[in-house]
Amino acid sequence: MKTLHQEISDACRYADNGLWDAYSRSAGSQIDVSRAGSLVFPQRHGKHEGSLRVSEQEARFAFVEALCKIPLMYSVETPTTKLYRFTGKTSLSAQTDLTVYDERGIHICNVEFKAKGVSPSARRHFPIYKDLQKLLREPVWGLWFHILEGVDNSTIDNLLSVMAKQVGEVQRKFGEDIESPGLTFHVCVLKHSFSLQKDVTLPSGRAITDAELSRHLRVDLAMSRSKLLEVHDLNGWALYRR
Repeated sequence: MKTLHQEISDACRYADNGLWDAYSRSAGSQIDVSRAGSLVFPQRHGKHEGSLRVSEQEARFAFVEALCKIPLMYSVETPTTKLYRFTGKTSLSAQTDLTVYDERGIHICNVEFKAKGVSPSARRHFPIYKDLQKLLREPVWGLWFHILEGVDNSTIDNLLSVMAKQVGEVQRKFGEDIESPGLTFHVCVLKHSFSLQKDVTLPSGRAITDAELSRHLRVDLAMSRSKLLEVHDLNGWALYRR
């Protein structure tokens, strides 16, 4: 398989709709929401009073609701087939956020969920590195599903540059132990109600170069505080709007 399974791609779209619906409803928007799911984003308290808690958990549960619409099966916190050592001295089986199986029960995709923007200037991006390592080393297609509450003109560029750098780091460290045939990057923006998705095939027998990664993980969009204003260059990304 050289691309993401079509029904999993459909689930990403269903999950987007559920997330946008949940965000509009939770924020008290007057937008006519579609009731694409039952999810709500909880209110934060204390010094963040009045804002919504946006985390990878909302992405995960929206995706699970989406999977219930299609004839695929899933497991959560699935033990990995390989051993990993993220801390300490002992290598252990890790856990993948969610695993998708086809109608015959064959393992076809691993999914990792993340939320919030990242800064390329940060000294470390260990949570991203750790989860990308699991997606890249396991012998099935990987899906990275990332939600952002809002964006400006640099938010998505910053995220993709960090992703490219961390994929490169994993490849350099683990070399021939990279067995995934490819990764799908899915970015869902809540306030602006659009998502981006792209498949990146990993070449057999060699690492994908930093130049190739940078070329793939690039998109040129113009944003306001609440809208996607203009698409300058999608660079092969699929754009989905509410």
